[in-house]
Amino acid sequence: MRMPMLMLAPLLACALWPAQAHADSDAEEALPRVVIPAQRDAEWHSYRHAYKAARFFAPYLKTRPLIQAHLQIRPNRPELPLDGLEVQLAGETVNMTLPVDAIGRLTLPMLKQAFDEDAVLRLNRQKGHYHFSGRYSIREREDGVYDGASLRAACEQLLSAQRESGYRLRLIGRKCAGVKFVYAASGPVPEVLHKDAAGALTPLAVERGYPFENPTMGTYQVAIYRFADWPVQGEVLARGKPLAVGTLYD
Repeated sequence: MRMPMLMLAPLLACALWPAQAHADSDAEEALPRVVIPAQRDAEWHSYRHAYKAARFFAPYLKTRPLIQAHLQIRPNRPELPLDGLEVQLAGETVNMTLPVDAIGRLTLPMLKQAFDEDAVLRLNRQKGHYHFSGRYSIREREDGVYDGASLRAACEQLLSAQRESGYRLRLIGRKCAGVKFVYAASGPVPEVLHKDAAGALTPLAVERGYPFENPTMGTYQVAIYRFADWPVQGEVLARGKPLAVGTLYD
């Protein structure tokens, strides 16, 4: 959250004639050497710190089944891409690749062995461009069907978890106003519909917006489900799984 990848050159045998050794040395110096900065000087994070953070946040999720918490890779500038990110968990004996989703989140494996070895989490990017953080979000549904009352409950669960886990001052006076279905910034306009009690379908407006509560990750296509605009009885149908479901506060 520095695994050398360079191939080791074969050792020269002591029995080589001096002239041949000199020629081999000249040839070696003439060959271009490729060093990938992200491998040599990668962004990294302590696994122990991430493990302790996951343990800290776990109790806030126990009674809040509609939300989730992840370790997240956040760009230091909004224009930096999140595609192609991977994290390597590397310790004395532990070595595994952790997939990162399209919005920078990853699930941290809770491994005592990695903790004991003081393993590190290495991002396949050079230092200074990304950082490791935490992220609450609403659980995405595989079937794409979100009950209106459940979305209201999920927003309240997330807001209360944020407050109780250390963000109380920042959230003074804030109230749940809706949720945001987040889709990739480029590509087709997502189809997210409200279905009322009579079965009538109404598309939600899609706009450019921030996926979560702050602007650090840039803008995405966001379908807004504002609670005041819809009755509690009803559903939201997401045709195409969102990258994330975030909250909207007033």
